[in-house]
Amino acid sequence: MKDVERFERDGLVLTLAMTDEEMTITWRGTSDDRNPQVFLTPLLTRLAIRATGKRVTVDFRHFEYMNSSTVGPIIAFIKALDGRCTQAKLLYDTSLAWQRVNFRCMRTIARTLKNIHVEGA
Repeated sequence: MKDVERFERDGLVLTLAMTDEEMTITWRGTSDDRNPQVFLTPLLTRLAIRATGKRVTVDFRHFEYMNSSTVGPIIAFIKALDGRCTQAKLLYDTSLAWQRVNFRCMRTIARTLKNIHVEGA
């Protein structure tokens, strides 16, 4: 049975679906806040802790837009997962130009991380 939680702020919606073995975080809407770390950093820190021992999927494919200020908290989250030896897969829709840029950036960063895999579709 999956537990589902939803976190929202200013047009950004993160949906968390979790079982004993897996965690999926789906990003939707937009993140255009000038200081998204105020909301994202505490939330993503808690999720990284909860993800320990699970397979994680972070799905950005339904995400409409994010500004550059959103990138930092996401990178910190991915590094926290890797630091906890949590296997994580990041999914991007590479048919969208803005996601393709983030996909390439995250794929480059993931080369230095042992537990992070980045996929584009």
